[in-house]
Amino acid sequence: MSSLISACQPLDGDSCRAFVQDILESVKDNSDEQLYPEMLNSAGLAYYDNGDLEKAEQLLLEAKTISDSLGATLLIADANRLLGMIARNKGDYEQSLTYYLNAAKIWEESGDKRELAEVYLGISSVFFDIERLTKSQYYDNLVMDIAEDLDDDRLRLKAGANIALSSMTVGINYYLQNQQDTLNFERTLDTLDFYFKKSEVEYYEGLDLAREIGSQEVELGLLNNLVALTMNMENNEKALKLAKESEILAETVGAVDLIIQSKVNIGSAYRRMGKLDMAAKYGEESLALAKKYGLERKEYMANRTLYELYKTMGNYSQANVTLEEIRAYDKKVGDIERNKDIAELESKYQNAKKEKQILFQRNSILELAAENVRIEKQREYILGGSAGLLLLGFFGFQFNRIKKDRNDKMAFAEALIFTQEEERKRIGRDLHDGIGQSLLLIKKKVLATKETTEENRKLIRETLEEVRSISRDLHPFQLKQFGLTAALKDMLSRVEKSSGLFISKELPDLDGLLTEKSEIHVYRTIQEALNNAVKHAQATAVRIACDINEREIVMTVKDNGIGFESNRKNAPAKSLGLRTMSERMASIGGKLIVASVLSKGTTITLNIPKI
Repeated sequence: MSSLISACQPLDGDSCRAFVQDILESVKDNSDEQLYPEMLNSAGLAYYDNGDLEKAEQLLLEAKTISDSLGATLLIADANRLLGMIARNKGDYEQSLTYYLNAAKIWEESGDKRELAEVYLGISSVFFDIERLTKSQYYDNLVMDIAEDLDDDRLRLKAGANIALSSMTVGINYYLQNQQDTLNFERTLDTLDFYFKKSEVEYYEGLDLAREIGSQEVELGLLNNLVALTMNMENNEKALKLAKESEILAETVGAVDLIIQSKVNIGSAYRRMGKLDMAAKYGEESLALAKKYGLERKEYMANRTLYELYKTMGNYSQANVTLEEIRAYDKKVGDIERNKDIAELESKYQNAKKEKQILFQRNSILELAAENVRIEKQREYILGGSAGLLLLGFFGFQFNRIKKDRNDKMAFAEALIFTQEEERKRIGRDLHDGIGQSLLLIKKKVLATKETTEENRKLIRETLEEVRSISRDLHPFQLKQFGLTAALKDMLSRVEKSSGLFISKELPDLDGLLTEKSEIHVYRTIQEALNNAVKHAQATAVRIACDINEREIVMTVKDNGIGFESNRKNAPAKSLGLRTMSERMASIGGKLIVASVLSKGTTITLNIPKI
């Protein structure tokens, strides 16, 4: 029956939809209670492939509810995986990851590596979409390991396709981060060329394998990514040829998201070739399809293509409308707090895996000890010594495991903080170089116009200053230009002016005492401490002091706010802000101490090791 549902494509026609509904009705009261939710999963997948995400989600949620009541764990896992795919296409990455991780837990326990690999591919895609490439590559490598273990060409192919896409993206990111380095620009171009060629080889090897094993969907994904790579390598004619090939294959496969991607690629290729009318045709078609089926990620990609096209055509009013939609999506995807939630979800999953491994090892040791007691009870004096060794070994194992877990968590926290800083830097740079420069140009033009009112001039000045302020807060450029001491003083001055907080400070010269990494973490920790004093402590005054000795710098931030009930050990664990501050200090080998008393304020102490 699942095959019949899959074969009835597309589901646009009433007859096909009615046929699927008839199948569902016929198995609803079947004596095999698991048959109905199984068919719901199949129908949900069919509707997903046809682009009807709302109907697919409705069917899969019903399947999940029924499977939950029956305790049918494998059906629950299947529904979760498919719901993860839908949530990702809707741009709800946190929900998508939740579904995927729930499915992964079940497939791990069942021991089905092939299904687990499919879920890992989904998790990799989520992390790729939110630009967490390291995490994406981590899960791709897990899939590749499973593929090698099972000798499965399809899994090997899918993982390889993702790895090739990552190679291309890493190359682009490296170029964007280093393009201003004029002294080493040639090296930057060589590095970019290396990543592009590496990715190209991987894509063509993947295409050959996809065609060999007859996997059209994977072939199509590879073709679309190869189009993007070829355009980045500035071979637009070849890119257009590949894009047309992918369009034909997309129509054959019938997957709506891949059809949209093909049209986006064709529009981009035509724009680069100067054929703007054709570019507009394909760009608008892709946007209309994405909106029709509620595919936010594809809508965003179509908008990006159209924005570049409208600018090229000189249609700035339409470009601005499109830009607003792009910004709205970027804000949704790039929200820092949201990415923290996603990181926490995945971290909990990894920790649960490790705890389960520890529990398994402990139970195995205890079971072995019990068996030895039963068999060799007559030699108790020997067994006593053996049991002692077993326990000693077990506690040693536990100690090493806990130590490794702690180091893993610290490494993960450090990587997360680094990613956030890089994202802050990117957004701050975009604000300064993009919006800030545009506003400055508008200001000059407006000031040159006699009819301009003083009210408009004031509004532009205030807007420009607000953009600059946001840019400074996102990434403290003063750190590199003037050093930590000046950057901290500037921040304190701005906080004092904007909040009305009275700040007294004793800041000696800190420049040259810390690494660049330590400086940014100290700056952010002080920034968060002041933010807490203003927002949560309701403080009216803050005192900042600093003491420098041979080994470390000791900084204290003391406010006169309302305080809170907490001992020093548990304070960081109960607040996301305090926990992040603690993790920042731990990542540079320092320490954060929080002391607070109700109605008497809070004192935060930073112990920071010197270079």
